[in-house]
Amino acid sequence: MNTEVSLFGYMLQMRSHLLANKITEIHQLRNHSPEPDRKEIIEWRSKLFQHLGFALSEDYEKAQAEIQDWADFQEQKVPHEYSLTYYLNSVFYSRKLILCVLENEIKDNTVSPAALLEILKVIDPLLDHATSSLTNNYTKNTYSTETDEDLIITLEELKDFKFALNEATIFAVTDQNNTISYVNDHFCKISKYSRDELIGKNHGEIFKSGYHTEEYLNNILHSIQQGKVWKGEICNKAKDGTLYWVDTTIIPYLNFDGKTYKHISIQYDITEQKKTEEMLLKSEKLSLVGELAAGLAHEIRNPLTTIKGLVQVLQETTEDKKVVYSDIILTEIDRINYIVSEFMVLAKPHAIYFTECSLTDILKKVIYLLEAEANLKNVVIINDFNDEDVILYGEKNQLTQVFVNLLKNAMEALPNGGIIRVSTSLVKDKVRISIEDNGVGMTEEQVKKIGEPFYTTKATGTGLGLMVSYKIIQNHKGSISVKSELNKGTTFDITFPLIENNAMNTYSTTNK
Repeated sequence: MNTEVSLFGYMLQMRSHLLANKITEIHQLRNHSPEPDRKEIIEWRSKLFQHLGFALSEDYEKAQAEIQDWADFQEQKVPHEYSLTYYLNSVFYSRKLILCVLENEIKDNTVSPAALLEILKVIDPLLDHATSSLTNNYTKNTYSTETDEDLIITLEELKDFKFALNEATIFAVTDQNNTISYVNDHFCKISKYSRDELIGKNHGEIFKSGYHTEEYLNNILHSIQQGKVWKGEICNKAKDGTLYWVDTTIIPYLNFDGKTYKHISIQYDITEQKKTEEMLLKSEKLSLVGELAAGLAHEIRNPLTTIKGLVQVLQETTEDKKVVYSDIILTEIDRINYIVSEFMVLAKPHAIYFTECSLTDILKKVIYLLEAEANLKNVVIINDFNDEDVILYGEKNQLTQVFVNLLKNAMEALPNGGIIRVSTSLVKDKVRISIEDNGVGMTEEQVKKIGEPFYTTKATGTGLGLMVSYKIIQNHKGSISVKSELNKGTTFDITFPLIENNAMNTYSTTNK
């Protein structure tokens, strides 16, 4: 994490209790109730801000585990007498407050737009994790404390549940065929349809915006039919043709046979938030284009200077030297071509189509491809794969490119030979791939610059290979981290979500 992100994380931890009390004020305004929330609830909300701050300033994976524990009502001794929406709203309002704080920090120039994007990339998955964990724990605790008779959902109970959700959310109920049976006023307002126009219509068809692929939408349905809660963002089309974004949680209801017979959709309007994020992203892209253009000009100017000088003396030299100079010119032209090709991978939009692919097969193929080169350099590649094959949802050729780049870099860090260890391990709902070498290593300053355009520790390199790899990993909802010590070696850790989680949140898209 950079300094701005870490400092914001520490600030969240320090202000956690203040922000938790702010949520209480929001609840009172929303519910028109002067009654304050109980002390245990406020402490519980405060812990969420502390965990988010800890993820930004110190340890993401530890914070993720702590949020899992935070969502356990019985473990945290949190009152279980309120509705599920009440608890989910705590997560939703937490994000709203963090965005408000960030806006103020940006106005005061204490947080840059780039840092804001990095902060959101950290906290958004954690808040999604908090939402799904809360829903699962709430359902589990409710199930364990109710009798069989209580589990029969009566019409009266459903009406009570609808009433609780009507005030705070965009809410709908659909049957097993995705036919709408109920919508609240907020749903009608954002979609610009009347209730009569919506009842009996297919939810997926009437709001189809064309933004999402069929594969993405089918993954949502598949998840619901499996009885799993789905959480994500959806772009819908209103009656007048305008598009709007909603943060959506879909909760299926199962009968005694374990089959889905209806599901509820709880949504929040995030259209303005998406517009703000898009503007920030465009700003970030313009900044990156300028940086890339400057780097590209510098990298191309060097070989062009060499070519120009050799061409000027080519006609005045001997035949032997003409051959040598011609070879150098061709080499420099190849170098320019390589730089431009790598740059085009970053700059040119192209479609990415995700499929199921075996991580073990990809890694074995990469090791086989590089085996001859490794032998020539006296490098031994050891694989230590997880016993059970791991299936990822992604683009096989791009994943292959990532591991080829990382292994080649590892070999180049072993000028006198050495060992590279490639290992895989399962960490909760993710798979981790570690590529470790005992080579020359890097300084702390060098590690910080890894992944920047045109930064390289090699004598002949552009730094674009790692930048492309970082972008591919990001497009696959993954993350990458680097640990290195000078003269001792380097370890790259790459994590990807397992297919069960990745398939519902990753879809065919355009690489921008």
